[in-house]
Amino acid sequence: MQLISSSYFIPREGTDFDSLYKRVRIMPLYSFPHIKDMNIHIVSHERRFFAHIDFDAFYAQVEQRDNIKLRGKPVSVGGTEGGKGIVMTASYEARAMGVDTGMSVLEAKRICPELISVPCYGPKYESIMLNLLSALKEYVPDDCIEQYSIDECFADLSGVVKNFYEATKVSNAIKRKILELENLTASMGISYNKTFAKLATKLQKPNGLSVVTQENKEKIYSMPANKLWGIGRRIEVRLYTLGIKTIGELAAANERLLKKEFGINGVIFRKLARGEDTSEIMRKEKKEKSLNHYHTMAKPIYKTEDVRKEIRRIGEYICRKLRSKQLTAGCMHLSIRFENLTYTSHLVKLREYTNDDREIFNAAAVIYNDKLHKPREEMKARQFGMGVYDLHTDTRERNLHLFEKKVFLPYYALDKIKTKYGEGIIRVGLES
Repeated sequence: MQLISSSYFIPREGTDFDSLYKRVRIMPLYSFPHIKDMNIHIVSHERRFFAHIDFDAFYAQVEQRDNIKLRGKPVSVGGTEGGKGIVMTASYEARAMGVDTGMSVLEAKRICPELISVPCYGPKYESIMLNLLSALKEYVPDDCIEQYSIDECFADLSGVVKNFYEATKVSNAIKRKILELENLTASMGISYNKTFAKLATKLQKPNGLSVVTQENKEKIYSMPANKLWGIGRRIEVRLYTLGIKTIGELAAANERLLKKEFGINGVIFRKLARGEDTSEIMRKEKKEKSLNHYHTMAKPIYKTEDVRKEIRRIGEYICRKLRSKQLTAGCMHLSIRFENLTYTSHLVKLREYTNDDREIFNAAAVIYNDKLHKPREEMKARQFGMGVYDLHTDTRERNLHLFEKKVFLPYYALDKIKTKYGEGIIRVGLES
């Protein structure tokens, strides 16, 4: 694994998630409920109880938990030692000084010179989240849980509670379970639809619990319109020109006017603001179409041996990811970004479908040697990327070539050894 964000992180071997090495998913799975997600047969949910869980400054809270020296100090996650990159999240101590998500690390340190910036370690955050999602199954069925992003999820409590009082009791139990399992705090919102549950979470942070019912939904109306999911900076400005600043004003706005300005999304924004979100828990399973991995290096490289090592590392990562999903690839591409931010890349069709480290590396080496501009001392390579496409299920069978001697390696078994003892315990020779 590459640079981890905290030297105090100890992998939890023996758990269901110890083989996790995915990159962190920053963006939500979707922006906001679309018309196709709504139940058009009802105006609003009745006797339904949705809970929204939002982990407080998740990445930063995890780092402060794992490193006692960071506790009580302004901390941001993201960027490199040289101050490059963006703030992915900031602790509440840093937020109080003006540091915000999406800000460059250099700008954040100008605002808050004492800011401690640590790199992001996606696998740790993903494993924590999956562990907590698994624990939620003690309270609600699995098909009533929806992971919205890396640090947010929804739970439909309707099948296990009869009223908001019982929903509050279950939610408090969930908060205690999160604290017990991971020593982390989370804010929760409860309401009769997902949108208001998500907004309720924002009413008391950090470590809060808020309930929004049909009777007291006016507390939502005073919130700024940009607190509603789907409304970013540009839409906020366009709403402002229409005289709409709050969620209450959006709820009372003319539907035809909103549809003329924003199309069907304007209608959806108004429905969400009025508490007419009739979407359900989403559990879409999408077939993988491609897998990609990009690595930006803290120190640019140009020497052939360094480039070879980087291509091999990325290729091993991609192949392990393919095998973890039991897939093989028919095409691949290799790309290089230079210090001046220019790119060079090329796509090739592989000789056969594969997830073999050696075949992927050899194909990447051919691309690099024959098709790409080479980095040099005057123009070093800053980022390498690799992607695989045309994915199919791995049948674990291969075509036999009559005149080719080939050693088939037990990659799946090797992956299990690496999972238990670490990446460096065993590696496949490039010429094997």
